[in-house]
Amino acid sequence: MGEERNLNADIPHQVVTSSTPREDAGMYWGYKVRYAPNISSVFKNCPYKGGYDHLIGTSEHGVVMKSSDLTFPSFRGKVRRRYLNTCPHQGSRTIRTEEAIFISLQYLQEPVKGVLQKI
Repeated sequence: MGEERNLNADIPHQVVTSSTPREDAGMYWGYKVRYAPNISSVFKNCPYKGGYDHLIGTSEHGVVMKSSDLTFPSFRGKVRRRYLNTCPHQGSRTIRTEEAIFISLQYLQEPVKGVLQKI
């Protein structure tokens, strides 16, 4: 984005798996989405062995904290559950889901980066 790209150049192009940019070059290459018919199936049909190790919900009644104060364990084990208010001074009664997702992902960026640096 924002760069001049000539896809018709004589540079060879190759289709690769979504994990290749991360594994070969350490680049973020998006996320995976899966269908869940209801909220309980998100947890019951977890694709990871042993289930999720950290569950985060957002709510206007959740804990207000700076993202820099939020930490994630770098180990698997006991499941941690938290409700956070990722937009405490929103100025409106509700936030649309599609807006809340981006706000919350941005809020989690710094803590996730901290865990990845320890690995």
